Amino acid sequence: MFVRGERIVTEQGIVGGILNVEQGRITEILPLSARVAVTEDAGKNWILPGIIDTHNHGTMGYSLMSSQLDNEKAVRGYLKGLASQGVTACLATACVDLFSTVAAVSRTEIDGARPIGIHSEGPYLNRVGEKGIDRGHPDIEIGYLEHMVNRAEGMLKLVAIAPELPGAQKAIEFLTSHGVRCAFAHSNADYREALQSFEWGITVTTHTANVMSGIHHRRMGGLGACLLNDEVYNELICDGLHVSNEMIELMLRVKRNPLEKVMMVSDNVPMAGAPAGRYRVSGMEFVNVDEQGYCLTDTGRLMGSTLPVIRGMRNLKENLNLPLEDIVKMSSRNPARVYGADNKGVLAAGKDADFILVSDDFQVLKTFVEGRCVFDREKESDLFNPEFLKECAV
Repeated sequence: MFVRGERIVTEQGIVGGILNVEQGRITEILPLSARVAVTEDAGKNWILPGIIDTHNHGTMGYSLMSSQLDNEKAVRGYLKGLASQGVTACLATACVDLFSTVAAVSRTEIDGARPIGIHSEGPYLNRVGEKGIDRGHPDIEIGYLEHMVNRAEGMLKLVAIAPELPGAQKAIEFLTSHGVRCAFAHSNADYREALQSFEWGITVTTHTANVMSGIHHRRMGGLGACLLNDEVYNELICDGLHVSNEMIELMLRVKRNPLEKVMMVSDNVPMAGAPAGRYRVSGMEFVNVDEQGYCLTDTGRLMGSTLPVIRGMRNLKENLNLPLEDIVKMSSRNPARVYGADNKGVLAAGKDADFILVSDDFQVLKTFVEGRCVFDREKESDLFNPEFLKECAV
């Protein structure tokens, strides 16, 4: 297959050329003048590396937040929905009951994004968060962590934890000894406590700035530790709603090497793609989705997101004036490196043919995973789960 494009975003910059794809991989990028039978012509649309979203609980009316009557249908619908948003690979952020289903589906041919691992946000979380209500937290049990590892069948890549909870250090040490990264998440920890948790083995910070103690000029808080530590990787929701654009700019200036250490995520929930309204999904509180895309509890607390990573990419380009060559490092290359998907994340010879065709207004036109087209906007206009609105709209 030969894919022609006048604007292909590579690590060397934006180039015009033709991707030569064989057996799911890019073998070379030919010049535009090459005489080949072009299979797909992107014209002046962008050809970007596929997005790798490592924090995503659901989308397009499909949920990974609880067990369902047909877990496999939910997982496959979720992965197809992700593909429509330009995601080619993901850490499926699922409840434990769905771990084995995600693992099983990952071993098959998928008409959507490919799971490269599983992410568990919790269950050992602490911070109430802005406008939240404290409902306590479960006690940490190493036996339950063993159960999580076993259920994931080798795919558990990330577990988010509040490090100030009793037993957190042992939990972090147990997980890291089993090849699972740990993330600083939903935490009341102050600056010093956060730095201590990084020494215990935490290497990622969950949706950085959200649900952690913030920066004050006399108290740096958990956020200050996340930014001033040069080794820890920072998830960041870039939609401009979860973190203001001014704060995003500040964070990117403060982090010593943001283009190596920041990973764009969505934190999407099943309401991503749904119309504004009030919803109730198993595993969640009642939430209200407004026209901007905010997903809020009745107390006004943020509860996940409804805007995909591609919207964050548009925000960074149009409102913060970041070049696409830098944005794709945070949306694709960095998560691929962190989670061991070395054959993904960039458009180059020898890499998987995971790429997306995107218009100037950041509409995803086509999505390719390992050389296969898994989403075509012209042919697949409505992928939203038809049962969701019947069951979950209030």
